[in-house]
Amino acid sequence: MATSVLTRRSATAAATTSTAQRPPPCMVPGPGAWGVLQMRLCSGPVTADEPTFRPGDRIFDLGPFAVHRVPENAAPVRLDRWVMKNVCSNWNATQKLIASKQIWIVPPQHTTDQHRKSVMLPRFRPESEGKMHLEPRSYVYFPKIMRPAEPRRRPTVVGSEPPGWLLKRVLYKDTDFLAINKPSGWSVQPGKHVGGMHLQRLLPTLQFGMDEAPRFVHRLSTELSGVILLARHKAAATYAKDMIRQRAFWERSFWGVACGRTPKAGTVALPLAQERRHDREVSKPRREDDGGAPALTEYRTVLYSPMAGGLSLLEMNPYTGRYHQTRAHCAFGLRAPLLGDPLYYELSNRLNTETEYKVRYHSEDARRERKELLGAMPSLHLHSRQLRLKTFAGKDVHVTAPLPEPMAASFEALGWTSFLRRSDREAQRGTDWDIAEDPHINAALAEAEAKAEADRPRRRAAAAEGEEWAEGEDWAAAETAAGAGGAYEEEAEWAEDVQDEAPKGRGRRPGGRRSAVVGGAPS
Repeated sequence: MATSVLTRRSATAAATTSTAQRPPPCMVPGPGAWGVLQMRLCSGPVTADEPTFRPGDRIFDLGPFAVHRVPENAAPVRLDRWVMKNVCSNWNATQKLIASKQIWIVPPQHTTDQHRKSVMLPRFRPESEGKMHLEPRSYVYFPKIMRPAEPRRRPTVVGSEPPGWLLKRVLYKDTDFLAINKPSGWSVQPGKHVGGMHLQRLLPTLQFGMDEAPRFVHRLSTELSGVILLARHKAAATYAKDMIRQRAFWERSFWGVACGRTPKAGTVALPLAQERRHDREVSKPRREDDGGAPALTEYRTVLYSPMAGGLSLLEMNPYTGRYHQTRAHCAFGLRAPLLGDPLYYELSNRLNTETEYKVRYHSEDARRERKELLGAMPSLHLHSRQLRLKTFAGKDVHVTAPLPEPMAASFEALGWTSFLRRSDREAQRGTDWDIAEDPHINAALAEAEAKAEADRPRRRAAAAEGEEWAEGEDWAAAETAAGAGGAYEEEAEWAEDVQDEAPKGRGRRPGGRRSAVVGGAPS
């Protein structure tokens, strides 16, 4: 009996000695039961910044995922809303990512071991739904390569434009018509994603003593820049509508920089039909007996540069007006998509691959050369350069819009600056109207600058107090006229599209009535 007790005491002492000499569990990797004990002892509370960090162990690689910790004072937000703002901009893709456990939430009370298991194996990831709210101090895992898409239109504050901003962009004015230089990024009419960046809001500033504000004769898409025509009264709008239907009103030329070497001159006759691609409308070739609409574009190659896989300057005259006609005809008809047009560049590249039409400007080397020469993401190089029309009196009018700065910079990089200067000089000789000599525009500019000078102390006081600046009465009246219709109450029948047909659902007011744009649509 005594021997048995002594033996047990000796075994206990030996076990105590062995435990005292053994290193800390977190520092000894070991298999079997000891390894399980080590994981249990080390899987305590996680650190705030690195939930998968284990003291004494090497850094845990999250692989294709990244983690975000919800701050303690963060406002309650749904998981799908947070994902659309920070990870993926598409609603359907967001729901699929959450349902497939590519995005999941780990509560703050989970241990380091649970965090690591959720990263390594999907079966250990907690069930998450889009309607779940993010709790403070919880963690959200998501694919780190995904980024939300950039907004197409930048919001702007009503009345934040410089004084006389639109007045300085007037290219031509007479008693019947008005032409302005539309900037890229501005929409013609208000819409869901436009905000304050639409020109119709500013039309009352171009009234110049008329009884009503001018109205657009046609439209250009948001990405385009260049000449856009307005009618100053209803009779001029009706006249333009009738003449546009007869195709005897004007001639318009667009300048576009295409990727590749195009023929010297020719005509693209390719029927087009609108299709839905992800969240955007696109035009694709389709036979007329299958629903395609006839589309015709005349073009002429003005310049060519062998740099960056080959770039051509095209002068295009769209005879018909289909949605994205010039862009689609360049991409599918000429196999030369426009520079800065990723949508149709991808479609043209796919068509090139499927049909074994091998050209150099679709290669990776050409893309790298263009990136080094013109930047990683150049803007769309399509510009409404010139407009030629006949007025009521039978006078021939030529209106030319200068190139925007990004396109002018590309001309300089390609060595086309001398041609651009020569073209600008010829355009100046072809017109007898000068904005500096127009008394109405000079008076309107002086009035706008005087009003801005008078409002400057109030703006400074509002900024010092941290309050938002309230627009003046004129800006409020302009916004009211643009939103409620203003002088556009009459119903005008739309003429056949001059440049491109707008997507369904666009260009309508909340009451369902169409705006009184006489004809034309985005290109």
